Amino acid sequence: MPEHASANDAASAWRARAQRLQAAVAALAAPVGPLLTQALNALASGEHAQAVEQARAALAIDPRCGPAWRIAALALEGQGELVQALEAHQSSLALEGESADLLEDLGRLSLDLGMADVAVQLLARALAADPASPHLTAQLARALAGGHDYSQAIEVLRAAIAADVENAFLWNALGAVLLQQGDAANALTFFEQALSLAPDLIEPLYNRAGAKLDLDDLAGALADCDAALEHAAPQQTAPIRFVRSLVRLTQGELAGGWADYEARLEPDFAKAPVFRIDASRWTPDDDLANRRLLVVGEQGLGDEIMFAGMIPDVLAALGPGGRLSLAVEPRLVALFARSFPGAAVSAHATGKADGRPLRTAPGAGSEIELWAPMASLARRFRPDLASFAAPAGYLTPDPARLAYWRAALSQTDDRPKVGLVWKSLQTGGDRRKQYAPFEAWAPVLRTPGVRFVNLQYGDCEAELAQARALGVDIWTAPDLNLTRDIEGAAALSAATDLVLGVGNASANLAGACGVPLWLSLPPAAWPRLGAPTYPWFAGSRVFVAERFGEWEPVMAGMAGALEHWSHQLI
Repeated sequence: MPEHASANDAASAWRARAQRLQAAVAALAAPVGPLLTQALNALASGEHAQAVEQARAALAIDPRCGPAWRIAALALEGQGELVQALEAHQSSLALEGESADLLEDLGRLSLDLGMADVAVQLLARALAADPASPHLTAQLARALAGGHDYSQAIEVLRAAIAADVENAFLWNALGAVLLQQGDAANALTFFEQALSLAPDLIEPLYNRAGAKLDLDDLAGALADCDAALEHAAPQQTAPIRFVRSLVRLTQGELAGGWADYEARLEPDFAKAPVFRIDASRWTPDDDLANRRLLVVGEQGLGDEIMFAGMIPDVLAALGPGGRLSLAVEPRLVALFARSFPGAAVSAHATGKADGRPLRTAPGAGSEIELWAPMASLARRFRPDLASFAAPAGYLTPDPARLAYWRAALSQTDDRPKVGLVWKSLQTGGDRRKQYAPFEAWAPVLRTPGVRFVNLQYGDCEAELAQARALGVDIWTAPDLNLTRDIEGAAALSAATDLVLGVGNASANLAGACGVPLWLSLPPAAWPRLGAPTYPWFAGSRVFVAERFGEWEPVMAGMAGALEHWSHQLI
């Protein structure tokens, strides 16, 4: 689930701020005053570009005009130009000194730019200047949760609610922190309390949809999303549609789910990527026969691997007269070039554009007619579960390295080799609740008759030591960096007989290489797409928690299945 600030509360705060700015602007002489009045009117109408232009015209006349910098900053933020907005606010701060408004703006933007610690400091100062503000309290809690200090975020909100028990914004903010932690049941209670106090608020409605999704109430979640969309302002629809996409995909409604999933690319979606590609954007209605298409990898490494299962379908649609260019994560170039010899594979480049990911394809050439973000291909090539019928693997590891690791593993002993991966290094937002703690894997690790192979990237020495304390030596490949050397990781994965894992890049890599894959999953894991398995990879099997944090039955089931599997091989 994405993180959100309170859109309705933010809107009311902006209106109050605009009124204060209007009073300041009214005291300014011509021509600066009239220009800024026009800028404020444009800002109120959502015409951000016009507001920026008029504010800059005023600054050209008086570069020390604090209100002009403030209006420019708000308009720039409205355009998604977060870095420039932050700089404009800093200019205003230098001219006018601290105020609760300025500190709040700086804190909010710092958080959106990934600087949670800075945001906490700024928002705490803002709240000290205006301690009765529910909006600032909610923003501070959001910043604390953004830095994973959930307990402090909860304490801040509880204290505020005790002083203002009828405030719907605070109840919603508390629910959002609990949902981020994985406590959907209690979060649901707080969202409902917020709605009982303020039935017209949009955010607790679609936040409640997220809680219902986690609790497997898909019909209720979809109803909340639809109700929220019916009353939402245009700038609120992208996050609501994204939540609805997860609901629809989870229940197996793929056509509608993929259509809503496009909301991830809309400017009003927080941190939506920016693509700079000199070609027309592909749509599912475009005929691909004999066309020159560029497909650009997006999101994380694991997503590029998972969605790459559609590349053979794309090549077939292009036909012998077409040309496919693939721009992927640099570590994947060699592996994808070997796996898809009909495509021209190069590395994409990633930077920043006003706080958002910026992606380009510098090696794709200049003859591209159409381009598509990789996940968008699903609207055409994965419209239903039947369209997932595919060979066991679509990535081809390096044959020499595969032979090397098979030989190395065979020298350890004659037990079947079971790869193991248990965590993701990406822990932002609500991702940490998706994975069982390593201690929960103990029943699996105690399974007799198998040799575990470490496929976990990143620093995992503490977990390996925990395994040794249980009497289990997880074999680790010498001199292989599983983070940087994806070719080596693919070959090692393919050399195992089975991989047990979680929904991350390492598990996706093993499944894409055709290794039988068993996954430990949280409730409502949308990539299952309503299927009893994990449809992206043939031969997969899933062990799903009924509720977040309840991993014991999952691991007991996986341990029993693993023991049965190993006995069948004897």
